[in-house]
Parts: sequence; structure tokens; C-alpha cells
Amino acid sequence: MSDPRPLSGIGTRERRWLLVFLALGSVYFAVLLVQQALSFFGGFSQIILVVFLAWLLAFVMSPVARYLDQRLPIRWAGAVGMAYLVALVGLGFALFTTGAAITQQLTQATAEFPATARQIEATLSSYQAALGLDRWQIDLVNLFHSAQEQVGTLAGAIFREAQGIAGATLATLGSLFLILILSLYMLMDSDQILAKLNRMVPKQYSDELAILERSVARAFGGFLRAQLVLAVIQAVLVAVVGTAFNVPYLFLVGTLSALAMLIPFFGPPLALIPLIVATWIYRPDAFIPATIILVVVQTVVVNWLQPRLMRGALGMHPILVLVGLLVGAQVAGVWGALFGIPVIAVMNVFLNLFAFGEIPNAALPEDEQLADVGESTMVKVARAQVSDETHPHIHVHRTLRADGETDVEIVVDEEPPS
Repeated sequence: MSDPRPLSGIGTRERRWLLVFLALGSVYFAVLLVQQALSFFGGFSQIILVVFLAWLLAFVMSPVARYLDQRLPIRWAGAVGMAYLVALVGLGFALFTTGAAITQQLTQATAEFPATARQIEATLSSYQAALGLDRWQIDLVNLFHSAQEQVGTLAGAIFREAQGIAGATLATLGSLFLILILSLYMLMDSDQILAKLNRMVPKQYSDELAILERSVARAFGGFLRAQLVLAVIQAVLVAVVGTAFNVPYLFLVGTLSALAMLIPFFGPPLALIPLIVATWIYRPDAFIPATIILVVVQTVVVNWLQPRLMRGALGMHPILVLVGLLVGAQVAGVWGALFGIPVIAVMNVFLNLFAFGEIPNAALPEDEQLADVGESTMVKVARAQVSDETHPHIHVHRTLRADGETDVEIVVDEEPPS
């Protein structure tokens, strides 16, 4: 009887197990390589973060500089310099005004804290009597005193580390100055930098490079625009509700709420806390109506406006948004949590492109976008071959201009008469 196994001596079942073993070994080896790469680049994390923030600042300032370049009779370098000057003056004025107002309100709140503490104790005592917590041996006033002691201990630790905090502040200011200078050069030479990057990529991947540029601009631009709009709306909402119910320290409360609103995904519920707590402490009679108005209005804004702001920019399922937030926080801490979502959005575009041959409508060139579908609708794409450089009757001539762009001329030989 003949042997059913091939001459190699490995049967079908053994071959399958061998393939499984090789696949698992390849995955394990790939994970080790990724781990080593992350460990290597982790040593340059501070430099990478500075360069990334500089690029992000240049990206934000680019529309302002282009607007000035189109409206004023000045060169591109002058428009960039003027844009940064206007931004620095506006930011300095905003920081000075905000810092002065917050300092004043913090000083006032500290001076009035003994009276505020007595008011909180009286409110907690009334809650304890109304809820009958004495029979459960729960003392809300003692819990409040314990929280005060913990805050005092934390404040003492902060003051003891004042020298280290001052050094960290100076280092942060130095990094901010470096980010500003880098972003200024990036924006001023943006056309030349992009032209060099385009020349580094093989021509057969030019379409993918164009999709990457549009996806990055769309994801980061839309994400930043959406977060800033939501933060401004939250500050206005806090100001209106706080003024209507005469809640004190509104500038401090509104600043904390707006900053919390900048946090992706978890920001909206955190942004409710400052005004709700301030209302409960200083205007307990208005606590319930103020909380209801604040929660209802913010829920409508978050569930109606936020998807519309991010739809064209990201086009991602909420699960991917949460994954981007968690992965970014794990890899790069606070900055990763802030910008992990647009990074995942760009990766999602290319995953759909390579796996399914489709991309969001917004990632197409403007002259190829479909007008009858939404920006986040996935559109099937196919590579169209315009010419073949190896064809004997088609010649492609490329000329590099002084500004870094490439002129392309296609010459087709005439067919000889038959």
C-alpha cells in the first residue's frame, strides 16, 4: 500500500500545525519588536512631544497666516510673523486677564472660607437629620472635617515642594518657547517641507500620501475645532446659569468647567461638577433647578452638536473614540488622551482603505467628493492607471521647480501609419 504523505514526510495535519506554530511565532516576534521600538522611542518621548506640539501649533496658525497672506500685500514670511504676533498678544492679554480674575476670586474665597465651612456644616447637618443617618452611625460633618484635613495635608505637601514646582514651571516655559520657535519655522517653510516629504515617497504611493495629508488635516482640525467650540459653549452656559441663580466666583467656576470640557469623552460630566458644587454650597435653594437646567442643556449640546462637529472630521464609531482615548492615555499620558482620538481616526481611514478599498467622502479630493452623501460616508475607491512609464510609446518627464514642486509632462509617441 502506498504512503499518502508527500515525499517531504510532513502530512496535511502536521503542515497545519506547523503553519499555526509559525503564525503564533511571527505574532510573538512582532509584539517583541513593537515593544522594543516603543522602549527605544520612549527615551525620546520629550523631544517627540515638543516636535508634535510645534507641528500642532503650526497647523492651528496656518489658516490665520493664509488669511493675512491673501488680504494684505505682504510676503508669506511677513504674514506668518504677523499671525504669531497677533496670537501672542491675544494670548498674553487673555492669560493676564484670566490670571488676575482667578487670583482675585481665589483670594476672596480663601478669606471667606471659615464662613463657607460653617454654612456647609449646617447644610450637612440638615441633610443628616432629614435622612436619619444617625441610626446608621454616619456623620457627614465629621466626613467633611476629614476631607478638610486631607486638603490641608495636600496643600502643605505642595508648599514643601515649591522649589521643585518652580523648576518644573521654568522647564515648561522653556519647552513652550522652543515649541513656539519650531512651529514658526515649520509654518514659514511648510511648502518646502511638504515638497521634500513628497519627493521621499515613491510615486506609486502618491495617492496614499495625499489621503494621509487630507486625513490628518481633517481629523486634527475638526477635533480641535470641536473641542474648542464645546469649551466655549460650556463657559457661556455656566455664565448664564450662574448669573441667573446669583452663584459667586463664576469666573473661577467657568474656567474650571471649560478646561474640563476639553477632555475627550469624559469631559462633559466633569464639566458639570464645578457649577453644581458651587450652587450647592452658596445657593442651596437653587441647587435642584440649576442642576436640572445645566444637565438638560449640556446633554442636548453634547448629543446634538458634538456629533455634527466631529462627523466630517473623524467619521468614527464611539467605540473607536473610547479606544483612541484609552490607548492614547496608556501610551503618552495626558497628551495621548487628548490627541489619541485623531490619531486613531487617521489609522481608521487607512485600515478601511487597505481592508475594504474605501475611505470617508471627506478624505477624497475636493473635486472628487460626492455631493449627495455625507462627509463621513464611506466611498469605494480604485486606483486608476493614467500612464505606464515603462510603455515604449509613453514618456513621462518630471522637472523640479525652484519652489520644490514638480512639473509633469506626458509625451505619447504617434503610432506609425499601417
